[in-house]
Amino acid sequence: MFRNRTIVGAVEFGSSGICVLLGAMQPEGTPEIIGRGEAFANGIVKGEIDSSDTVFDQLGQALNDADAMSGGELNNCSLFVIPVSGCDIRSCQGRGAVTIDNPDGRITEADRARAHKIARVCRLDAGRGILNSSESFFVIDDGLRRRDPIGQTAYKMEAWVHIVHGVLNRMENFRQLIRNSGLECPVEMVFSPMAAAEGVLAGEERENGVLLIDIGAGVTDYVLEFNRGVLASGQLQVGMLHAANDLALGLNIHVDTARKMLEDGSIASAILERHEFIDIPAGLNKSRRIPTASFETILDLRLRELLEIIRSGIEPEVLSLVNSGTVLIGGGSLFEPVQQIAREVFQGTVRVARPADTRGVVTSLNNPRYSAVWGALKIADYYQRCTEDDDGGAIKRMLNVGDSVRKMFLNVGSGLIDSFKL
Repeated sequence: MFRNRTIVGAVEFGSSGICVLLGAMQPEGTPEIIGRGEAFANGIVKGEIDSSDTVFDQLGQALNDADAMSGGELNNCSLFVIPVSGCDIRSCQGRGAVTIDNPDGRITEADRARAHKIARVCRLDAGRGILNSSESFFVIDDGLRRRDPIGQTAYKMEAWVHIVHGVLNRMENFRQLIRNSGLECPVEMVFSPMAAAEGVLAGEERENGVLLIDIGAGVTDYVLEFNRGVLASGQLQVGMLHAANDLALGLNIHVDTARKMLEDGSIASAILERHEFIDIPAGLNKSRRIPTASFETILDLRLRELLEIIRSGIEPEVLSLVNSGTVLIGGGSLFEPVQQIAREVFQGTVRVARPADTRGVVTSLNNPRYSAVWGALKIADYYQRCTEDDDGGAIKRMLNVGDSVRKMFLNVGSGLIDSFKL
């Protein structure tokens, strides 16, 4: 049924779970979700594959559930996109300069693509490769920064490009799991917070400057955008599981108990409601009374340190461009006290974001945990539109899909970049 539809998919391998989304492309541009599958993950550590066999079984469960919900559309999927974390991901800025030799001196899309390609040429350690690259800004003769130089007259143009790179073999493990599951469609990858930005950020935020922080179970990722260009991004191998470990060690409670209390919100409620004590089961119908202040102090130290490391890793002049505040996503954003800590660390407004503009049979994505996988599905939709009906105009379609996403279309470190022949 519905064989006239183009189907795209996304799968997120998180430390706490695997989520698969299937979507049908729509004329208006936002995919309609037709299938969803989830499975608990116990073979993923800090965003990376720890046990391939275990994760393969869990992925199979999530794929089967999504396939069943979609009415058997999984094998009709044209493209899968994976939001990637872990893999020793790092970032740097690349610079590509070109002379404008067109007869009228005007900058064209071909000049832009040429500058971007030159900016991607960077020296990486052996075994590392580019995951994504995204335009930050352009500089032409007058020395002023521009978001879009197309059509302007210049002798020279410089493209500043934000490059995200990681360990190739570790990134390839994600793609290999999809292929081993029997899916033959192309599989592309994108840095997780860049995917999440497509799923939750408003255009005005990306225009005026925004810092997006994804606090997961085992990893925290971030990306900073200004004038719709990526200026900074990074990753810390620290998440809410580390906060649970701190509580377990500091208060002599079981780590599973600490983790459950963080997930069910009982610690956050006790802190916000100013309870004096929190009762912890101690077996044999007994309980321990631990001062709420002890929980608050330990969590404040861990989360404040995490956010301060992010702040210190961003150049002050870049951080000063964040005029729309900080946006928190991921499971850690649901721990309400982290919002106040973020306000104090970054000295600005803070909001918790959830997937925006979702539609289809799945109506329960209103959770910050689904930000990256929803954004990845939207990117899969955009990518597919760029490559449909290959008539030699792929680059033109790619650059006209929309400004917020266009900057990422010249970024793919695998098959798509070759198909565009940049």
